[in-house]
Amino acid sequence: MKHKKIITILLTAGFVLLFAGGLSLPAHAAAQFDPAFYAATYPDVTAALGTDPQMLLSHYLTYGMAEGRVPFQGAAPGTPVDGVNASAVITPAPSTGVPVPIGQLANRSSLKKKQTDAEFAQAYNVAWQTVAPLAGLPMEDQLWGIAVAMRDRYDSGMMYSMSTPHYNDPYGYFVLGTASCAGCARATGLCLNILGIPYEHVNENQYSHQWCRVNVNGTYWICDAYGLYCGPEPAPYMHPYL
Repeated sequence: MKHKKIITILLTAGFVLLFAGGLSLPAHAAAQFDPAFYAATYPDVTAALGTDPQMLLSHYLTYGMAEGRVPFQGAAPGTPVDGVNASAVITPAPSTGVPVPIGQLANRSSLKKKQTDAEFAQAYNVAWQTVAPLAGLPMEDQLWGIAVAMRDRYDSGMMYSMSTPHYNDPYGYFVLGTASCAGCARATGLCLNILGIPYEHVNENQYSHQWCRVNVNGTYWICDAYGLYCGPEPAPYMHPYL
């Protein structure tokens, strides 16, 4: 409880206004097409057409519906739609190249684990919607913001597990709502990579606490919502609490 109190105070300071509106996903309008979800779920389509919402909608109406593709998260394959859900459209910052495409993530092989392409794409889509407000901020603020979002998601009712499906990957953390520290580390890492930030997964695949280690302008930071700390490491690979 002491550690949680410390991190809550630290992470809340300076971010109250930024996250006052919350980081929860916008509700999808009934039977409306979600271009961000479609783009992340079907990289073959974006590779051919790009990410323009109307082009993606046109593809779905012309081909995707008949092929049994999914137009928005939670929809049945081939669900009819009557337009673009404008609240789901997120425009990346062109000057920074954000979001980094799913196929170009710096730590992609570690992040994907045993997820299917569709599962990984769903996790990517949720992660991008989570970190979109942080695009363009200083890296320190981005790390703090990710830690806030990851901890808020866990505290909202997630289940700790080391045995359920996807307990150690982003799909488990973002979509199924179940995770271990390994799952939190990879979900955090996915958020970092989407913003163009590479990281080191400390203690990866070990029976030990795991977190993300990030080089912030020559100083290594720990970004660890699960372990209740985000900030400079006290010594190389040393966690201040664990």
